[in-house]
Amino acid sequence: MKKSVKKILNSFGFVAMLYFFVFSLTLIKVSSQSLGSGFLSLTKDSIGAINAFGFGWLATLITQSSGAAAATLIAFGLAGFIGPVVLIYMMIGTRIGTSVTALFVAFLVHAKRRDFRHGFEVGLANLVYAFPIAIAMFLLEFFTGFFSKAGNHFVVFGLPTVDFVDMITLPLINFLSFIPNHLNLILGLFILIGSLKYLPKFMINIWGEAYLKQKINKFLNKKWKSFWFGFGITALLMSTSITITFLIPLVVTRITNLRKVIPYMIGANLGGVSELMIGGLVLGGGALPAIFTYVSFSAIGLLWMFKPDWLFHATKFISKNTLNVSRKRALAFIVVFILMAVVLSFI
Repeated sequence: MKKSVKKILNSFGFVAMLYFFVFSLTLIKVSSQSLGSGFLSLTKDSIGAINAFGFGWLATLITQSSGAAAATLIAFGLAGFIGPVVLIYMMIGTRIGTSVTALFVAFLVHAKRRDFRHGFEVGLANLVYAFPIAIAMFLLEFFTGFFSKAGNHFVVFGLPTVDFVDMITLPLINFLSFIPNHLNLILGLFILIGSLKYLPKFMINIWGEAYLKQKINKFLNKKWKSFWFGFGITALLMSTSITITFLIPLVVTRITNLRKVIPYMIGANLGGVSELMIGGLVLGGGALPAIFTYVSFSAIGLLWMFKPDWLFHATKFISKNTLNVSRKRALAFIVVFILMAVVLSFI
């Protein structure tokens, strides 16, 4: 098949997945509202902040996408299933869980112990990036309610009304009205996860994975150039986990190193908010407090750009001195990481 034909097909696939992303969010919102406010009553404001934080973390582990987890939780919140304060803590938790994809991929890479450690440090660095921010935001919200209060101020301004969303999605939703709402809700979740999984894949196929990796390595030489490239490519691909995972083979094969990829990673975390920003246009102004919290996480993460070496040295210290990373210890670390989310969700 000619390259031009492949590009056309991949472009069509990208547009189709973008439509399914918008459609799934609308389907979840409509189906959720129809089910009644009594459903999922455990996620009302009566549950603790720590449980909500853990649930957001766990939701990302399940969906393998903080954007998919956050968008789904926001849709449930707008339907009245999740209290607005609880939702803020869940948003913070989703940003912790996003590191698991890079950790899994690094674990599966076949390499010598030292090279394996270098690859694993990419996922670990993203976790070291996220944890201090999550703790600071959790405490700030817990003691002052800053993010819920600040987010509510934005609701006054609202989001632009996107009438064309209803126009392109409601006919298909009406066609599916013969399906019970709880099944439509499950269908919406599967479509959401699937669309976010294949969106970046189609975009990668348009350019070519080898071409993207070559460009990534080319832009890693300077701090701010690396940052802006990480931001731009992730905003387009709409997947932080994918663009960070790209770094692992480059680091394992020593084409580049951890110190150079950290600014790119910080930029990728900021660019990754693009999928939720699009989701916000679909879900409406009531989603603003949660979206504000989600975006604030990446905005606070920009502080790492002033001292990226701190992130580098902290990651190296944990990797070499604390974990003394080997394949078995890496597996144990991933298992503990998952169990922590489960424990925090249900303690």
